[in-house]
Amino acid sequence: MVSPSQSDLPSYLSQPALTQYNAWGEDGQDVTQQEERRRSNEAKVLVRRTRTKEYSLITKCIAEFLGDFTFVFIGTMQAYVPNKSNDDITHAALAHGFTIFIIVASLGHISGGHFNPAITWAVTAANRMPYWHLPFYFISQLLGGFCGALMSAAILSSSQLTGTYAGATLLSPNNAWWEGLLSEALATYFLCHTVLMTAVDTDSNVLAPLAIGLTLSIDIFSTGAITGASMNPARSLGPNIVGSIFINSKDLPSNFWNHHYIYWAGPLAGGTVAALIYRLFEAREDRIVP
Repeated sequence: MVSPSQSDLPSYLSQPALTQYNAWGEDGQDVTQQEERRRSNEAKVLVRRTRTKEYSLITKCIAEFLGDFTFVFIGTMQAYVPNKSNDDITHAALAHGFTIFIIVASLGHISGGHFNPAITWAVTAANRMPYWHLPFYFISQLLGGFCGALMSAAILSSSQLTGTYAGATLLSPNNAWWEGLLSEALATYFLCHTVLMTAVDTDSNVLAPLAIGLTLSIDIFSTGAITGASMNPARSLGPNIVGSIFINSKDLPSNFWNHHYIYWAGPLAGGTVAALIYRLFEAREDRIVP
């Protein structure tokens, strides 16, 4: 019997046998080859990830220093501008909010983007950072804040520095100490809670810099007229030290140091409350209350 020619066969039989079982890709390549290529690409990605070096504690501390240097420098420098403006709270809120957005976005992947002893304490108390890192972060942040304030003092004239009290955050004479303490504690709680929920305990922290920056701005809008809305011991300590060094004591207000403790006790208390609530109710993996 004479076998039929290839042209006499039905079209579905004239195709390569593998086509009937989807063993050929749409581009005519063997699916096996495509699968091998895919696995090869995945292996290359895995190799790149495994080769990524873990940041050392020294590098993390340098990132925290640079972040606080930037934050306090801009915070103290912008304090001079409101002398020419009637809306100093808005100016301060936007300047600080934009700054924290930028430094968290640019340095957050290295150190976690705390730039604030209160946030570092909250993250540590929430069991999301080793406790022995705490003092090194604190020192880096406080030193960065001092150097940032020192740099602003080097740029501003003596009269400009005196007019802004070196950018120090001071309790309003219209408020009692406990009102300032409560104001700092609540504002810092909001800030630390945002950090924990958007940057620490999440699958994606892409929006964390924006959320943290907006929270900081809102806090300043709401409590800035009472305490200056520091929420950050590093933001308050550096300018106070620089002001005491470079400004004549006669030109400083009488309460320049009197209520400085509220800028430590308030933020640390707010960070503690945020960490406690997080550990009790909000942690996705190890919360105490189901």
